[in-house]
Amino acid sequence: MSTDVVVRGPASDLAIVDGQTFFSDKQVAALRQLGVQGATNADLAVFFHQCARTGLDPFARQVYMIERQGRQTIQTGIDGFRLVARRAVDATGGTLGYEDTVWCGTDGVWTDVWLAPGPPAAAKVVVLRDGQRFAAVALLGEYVGTRRDGSPTSMWASRPALMLAKCAEALALRKAFPQDLSGLYTSDETNQADHRPGSGVAALRESVPHDPGPVVTDAEIVEDDQPAPSITPAQQRKLHAMLRQAVGDDRDAGLVVCSSVLSRDVTSTADLTVAEASTVIDALEADRTAADTDPWPDAQTGEASA
Repeated sequence: MSTDVVVRGPASDLAIVDGQTFFSDKQVAALRQLGVQGATNADLAVFFHQCARTGLDPFARQVYMIERQGRQTIQTGIDGFRLVARRAVDATGGTLGYEDTVWCGTDGVWTDVWLAPGPPAAAKVVVLRDGQRFAAVALLGEYVGTRRDGSPTSMWASRPALMLAKCAEALALRKAFPQDLSGLYTSDETNQADHRPGSGVAALRESVPHDPGPVVTDAEIVEDDQPAPSITPAQQRKLHAMLRQAVGDDRDAGLVVCSSVLSRDVTSTADLTVAEASTVIDALEADRTAADTDPWPDAQTGEASA
């Protein structure tokens, strides 16, 4: 299969251009900054092939490669799966649809709205491609993401029905589009890769009755939290200085760095919260080497610090 790539969207220095067969030196440098320092050229070749095959942009964080337990894993979000599926049916003139997402508890009774205080035991998604049904079931015990201590991660603790539904959808889409999605996994599916089997389920079920979290209705979230405080001017000055040191004056590359650290699309540093800005700053400081002799401005005062 050809690895030529058709550019989608506006061109930039990081854009993969038509006819390209491997990442350029600048693209490799940007990928290294995004966290693939341990990837070999062979790993990058596989990653480029997946980018070419799916048409997903690694610099827009539509697809990315991370190291898990010493091995490189290529991942995307559920939106990336949906985009690949949509492009595939549009290219063939086919159709794409879904049946209602359903959840069940340990009693095995399916419902299209999960309102119980505890997490569901399973979620089922049915993808309809050209009229054919592709059903998939995701079990909580197989996919719940956990921390090193075995407790569920914040997303799985607060939104278990949504997270489980996304895993089931990824499974169903991979069954419906094996040529396009085989070998590619969503970050939600790989959350369980590093935890002990079943270790987070009991902790998740024990925590939810005390704090049910947001109500999940047809895989949509209703929240009434107050907005988090926005990035401070001092944080912005420090962050911009650190990004210039890391990637130069390339604004797009800087936003890619922020997106990588936060695992979400960042279109402007002004949209970051105080906590998010602190997270990115901490990550950049952790990557700083002994060759970096210029002091960063202090995040609180904006003044240079030794």
